[in-house]
Amino acid sequence: MTIRFETPVIQTARLVLRPIRADDVPRVQAEFGRWSIIKNMTKGVPWPYPPDGAKFWFEQIVQKAYAKKTESLWAITRREHTDRLIGVISIREDTGDGHRGFWLAESEWGNGFMTEAVTALNDWVFEHTPLTEIVVYNVASNEASRRVKQKTGAEYLQTVIQDYHSGECESEVWRVDKQDWLERRGR
Repeated sequence: MTIRFETPVIQTARLVLRPIRADDVPRVQAEFGRWSIIKNMTKGVPWPYPPDGAKFWFEQIVQKAYAKKTESLWAITRREHTDRLIGVISIREDTGDGHRGFWLAESEWGNGFMTEAVTALNDWVFEHTPLTEIVVYNVASNEASRRVKQKTGAEYLQTVIQDYHSGECESEVWRVDKQDWLERRGR
């Protein structure tokens, strides 16, 4: 089954998740292109991050995903500054490395923003798409990503080896079940 993904605006108590725009490219370049972010990514993301990396990503990945509806990608923004991207979150059909991806600007770490964004995304996925589970991965050394998964109803499944920029590393595989999620949320 092929899912056609929309990217609606989603609001939470402190955040607005909105479609990514061309004017977000400079912020993506500045915030994403850091070792502190990319070290937790598989080698599908180039390192060193090229000077036009965000522009290429926006034109070749984001715009094509929006046009073909193969993936939903959101800019994570604070409610009071919806023009200023602080991270990205996405959902897609599982391509072998999970359904969901995310990153958050280092300056925003520790504020609970990613947990809030993931909660909103899980709600949207299970209420508006036919997905019955979300499978997600994280490099085992990324404790913050693990905590987000634990706080947002993910069940640990197994550890696999993946090729990250820091070398071959253990990667944790997690699953969020639709029925469990809806019960957890009282729906």
